[in-house]
This record gives sequence, C-alpha cells and structure tokens, in this order.
Amino acid sequence: MLKRLLVLFLLFPMLARAEDFVAGKDYEVINSSHTPANKVLVTEFFSFGCPWCYRIEATLNQWAKQQDKKVQFSRVPVIFNKDWAYYAKAYYTADLLNMSDKLNPLLFKAIQVDKTPLNTDQAMVSFFTNQGIDKDTAESAFTHSTTVDMKINEGNAQMARFHINVVPSFIINGQYKTDLQMAQSEERLVKILDYLVNKSTQKQAS
Repeated sequence: MLKRLLVLFLLFPMLARAEDFVAGKDYEVINSSHTPANKVLVTEFFSFGCPWCYRIEATLNQWAKQQDKKVQFSRVPVIFNKDWAYYAKAYYTADLLNMSDKLNPLLFKAIQVDKTPLNTDQAMVSFFTNQGIDKDTAESAFTHSTTVDMKINEGNAQMARFHINVVPSFIINGQYKTDLQMAQSEERLVKILDYLVNKSTQKQAS
C-alpha cells in the first residue's frame, strides 16, 4: 500500500504538468485592453459554412452550459468568402427575430448535412419562411435591416482586431486566443478553454 501511494505521489507532478499549456503553442497572449466584469467573456469566431464548427457544436454548447456561472459565451460569424456573407447575415437575422436557439442548429444542418444552397437572398428568405416566419418579416430582417448590417460591420472589425484567419477561433476576455488547430483535438480544446478561463478569472481577482 505504501509503495502504491509513493508511486502515485511521484506521478502526480507529471499528471499536473500534463494539464499545463504553453503560450505561443496552445494559445496566444493578446495585448488588448479589457474591462473586468463579473463573468469571463468567451467569444467563438465561427461560420455555418465551417465543417469543424459544426462538428464541435454539441460539445461547445455543453461546455458553455457547464460554465454558465462564470462565462459569458457569444459568437461572431466570420466572412471568408461570398457564401459565408449570407451565413453571417442569417445568424444575425435569427438573433434579431429572437429565434437563434431554434434556427442556428437548423442552419448548420441545412448547410453542412443537407448541402442546401443558401447563398442568395431569395434562398435565405425561403429558408426562414419554411420555418414558419412571415415572408415580409423575413425579407425585411434579412435584406433591409440596418441592425443586421451594423452587426456585420462590428463582426468584421473584431475579426481584424484579433487577426482571425481560421475557424473555429476563440477569444477569452480579450486576453487570450486559441483555435482548434492549436488545440489539435476537440477534447484538448475544451481543456485549453477551461485553463484560459481560470487564468482570466485569477487575473480579475488579483
């Protein structure tokens, strides 16, 4: 028994070190001003057109729910090409209509699983009306909303500010950045997010 405890004691530092992550490899430190808040702000930069964003969606949503008391989770749809511009507008349109919880999973499925071409105004308006939204309301929100246009511009500004060039990417409290490429796996990504959230929490407390 004593021998077993000794082995565990010797192994413990190795296991602890295995959970340490390295700046410049697993995440980046950002030189950005940030106003401390009650919760750590975690922002995912994503797109409905990104297969990996779709694959980690369930895990990420579960993680966000578990972190609810200390994390404020938000998303910014990125625009890397013409099709993704329609997807970003669809994300903000769903938010404007207070239907994000229902429509975001359906948009992901339509684009990633069903391969539905949603790369025109007409196609997107039809998508919204097929979900029971009045056609005039859908058309007004998607094609004529200054709020949606403003959100698109804000998202583009954040992309430029944080140098977002891959998705999914994550900004933690304006202090750290990581992405799935750096994490190398879905499971490791969650651990890095936990690590950076705790790191930000400790900074705010100090």
